[in-house]
Order: sequence, then structure tokens, then C-alpha cells
Amino acid sequence: MDDMIEAANDDDVQDETGHQQEQEYHDEDNDPQSTDSTFDMTLATAHSYLGNDLEILRGRTLLDNGIYINLPLWLPEADWSKKIILFPGQTLPIMERDVFSIEMLRKCIAKDRTFGVASEIDINCIGTTAEIYEYLEIPNANEIRVKAKGRQRFKILKLRNASTRRVTADVQILPEIILPSPFFEHRLVSLDRLRVIPTNEVTAKQYRNLTKKESVLTPWPAWVHHQYNSRLLSLDIQKYLQFVQSKFIARGSNIPTDPIDLSFWVAQNVIIAPRDMMTLLKQDCAISRLQLQAKLLAKLTDKIFVCKTCRSQIAKQTDVFPMNQEGIQSAYVNPHGAIHETVTLSHAQCLNLVPGPPSTDYSWFPGYAWTIASCATCYTHMGWIFTATRSDLKPKSFWGLLRTALTWGDREKYYDEWDDSYDHSDPDSHHIPESETSSD
Repeated sequence: MDDMIEAANDDDVQDETGHQQEQEYHDEDNDPQSTDSTFDMTLATAHSYLGNDLEILRGRTLLDNGIYINLPLWLPEADWSKKIILFPGQTLPIMERDVFSIEMLRKCIAKDRTFGVASEIDINCIGTTAEIYEYLEIPNANEIRVKAKGRQRFKILKLRNASTRRVTADVQILPEIILPSPFFEHRLVSLDRLRVIPTNEVTAKQYRNLTKKESVLTPWPAWVHHQYNSRLLSLDIQKYLQFVQSKFIARGSNIPTDPIDLSFWVAQNVIIAPRDMMTLLKQDCAISRLQLQAKLLAKLTDKIFVCKTCRSQIAKQTDVFPMNQEGIQSAYVNPHGAIHETVTLSHAQCLNLVPGPPSTDYSWFPGYAWTIASCATCYTHMGWIFTATRSDLKPKSFWGLLRTALTWGDREKYYDEWDDSYDHSDPDSHHIPESETSSD
């Protein structure tokens, strides 16, 4: 337990004896293409490590779009809080021992269960409301455990009590704008009987053939209009995510197909720089988010995961796989209260394991024991390897690596072999160009 707490707050984890061994796991049970998995992903989705006696809060709070309200803001003391960018639909586990935060969460539970989460506390900054749906207060330990879900975006207009830890903000709830079909006003009514919703390649082809005919009534060719069709954009995104989608289907889950849900899912699950995440959060329409994401994913097609500090090559994109129903990357909280956004991978290399037996204390994945992993080159804390404690569990082992410890690097020269050369370019070089972002 102490090792896990220390690793979560120390960027330089290494073996004092100098006897760490570089680890690379490849076995048939960890085959990225394997469909044989016995782990119940609902356990990780439910954050069962927080306990089984949390009180469930019924109902849901939905704030009207455009309204102005005063919202309490969650202000964790640790520096890692600045790295949290919450999106609608994302689960946020919290373990608080700070008296001010506990007081704020108590008031939220008694009122409408809603508080605000923003990576930057300042005027005009964008954040997301979080609704508490389960909680447990432990009075003797001065501790409260909370599960919250991201709901709606907001814009900070005015801060109150900014010099204290009881900060509230006057905010405006931002709407999610849903645009009609680009051809809605210019469509040929006589062709309505042939009109289909493009949900797969077959219906997309039918839709494109139809819009080619209708485009002659507009100043723009059909391909321009297609760039503003949320369903076609969703299909383009899903093409980039095919290797992930197959793994979700094999485990009885799926990537969202609704354009709005998909745009937020991609924002949560693709490793991108914080400023790119904020760019996506600022968008008020799924179409603009999907457009930016399609351009970004196209740039990352041939990239691999590398250590953000030293650029050591860690894993391939095809190594990611789900251990949580919500995605390949999820937020988890450790006993110290630090929240880690962790991506799960079947294989990894250039990582050292801290000596000692694996620990099952507070494991985010029940049935698995964790061991701290650090970069073999620069000793940066990279995450953990999780190994099965039961013979019936598959995969036998997998990696949970920190989003903040990874970035993108150039792909190896040969698909099945690693290249010794590193890309020493700017770790944050793969950003969405500012010219492609919209103003507030």
C-alpha cells in the first residue's frame, strides 16, 4: 500500500539496489487479438475498490442549457488535480480527506449532488459539472468516497471566495448544439423514400450517392457537405478505431456510435496533450469535435507510445485493450487520494519493475496484484503491471500506464521489430493547429 502511495506522488521511482530488470511480457494469454478474457470488466467500471457499501443516490440532475447558476468548485490540494480534464460521460472517483472538500461534497449531496470540475480556475475557463451518484462517508477517518459522473459543460463568469478553499463560481451552462443535415433545406422531397441514416459502410454509400444528386442544388460539391454530417464523421472515426472496437466486441462491450457520445469517448480515451483536450472541451457541437479528432487521429496513425520524459519506445497502438467497459483509459484513485488516468495495454517494453512481491492492496482490478513500473532509461514512474492472482483469470498480466507519462513517437521501421532510434522532437508536437480551433 505504501509503495503505491509513494509511486503515485514520486516521478522518479527506481530500485535503490540497482537490480531492477527490464521487463517485456509476451505470452499467448496477452495476445492483443485474443478474444479469450475471463475478467469481469464491470468490476473496474464500478470502481469496486472504493468499497461495496457506498450509498446509491437515485435520480439525475439535468440543468437547463444557457442558465446562470452558482456552482461549488472541487479544489483538490495536490498538483495532479490540474491535470484532470473531465468530459461529459466520464466517471470521476474521489477519495477526500481535506475538511473543506468534504464540507463542499456534503452540501452537494444534500442539495442537487452537482459540483464543478475545471482544470483552470479563472474567468472564461471551461469546465464540466459532475453529479455524485454514489458516496460513503467515514466519520472516524475524516474521509469521504465519491463516484461522480461528468454531465454538462459550463463557462466560469465570476469567482466567489477565490482567496479561500470554499470557492464557488457563477457559471453559464453551455448547450450541446445539434445541427441538422446539411441538405435539410435543399433536399429533394421526392427522394425522401430513398433516404437512409449512414450507420455503416453500406448505408453510407447509399447516402453519398443520394447527396451527389442533391448537391447540384447548392454552391458546394457533395464532399464539402459530407464533412458536416455527424454520422459520416463518426464512421471515419470508427475506421481509425477498428482495432480497438474488435476488442470491445470480444468482451461484450462496444464503442459508442452516437456522434455526441463518440466525440466525448474519443476525447477521454485518446492520449493527447492537455491543451488539445481543452480545445475539444470548448467545442459546443459534436461535428466540430469529430472534425478535429479525425484530423488528429490521421496524424497519429503510424505513431507509437513513448516515454514522455526520455522518448524510450514503450508500446504500439495495437497493444491497447479494454479492462473497463467505459474505455481503454479510465481515471482511478489511490488510497492517498491521487487520481490517475490509466491506459491498459497487453504488452509493453523498456520498463523496470520495483523488486518485491506484487500487492493486492487497493487493486483497481479485483483478482489482480500490482507492481510499480518505471522507465528503464530515465526511471520515471510509468504505472504498474497487474498480474492475476487466480489461475482462471485471463489475461494473466497486463500493464496500466499513466496517460501523463506517455506521448507519441515515430513508429518503428519494421512492424514486428523495435528500432533503436528515438524521435527527440517536442513531446507535444502533435497538437491540433490553432487555425483549426474555434474561438470561444
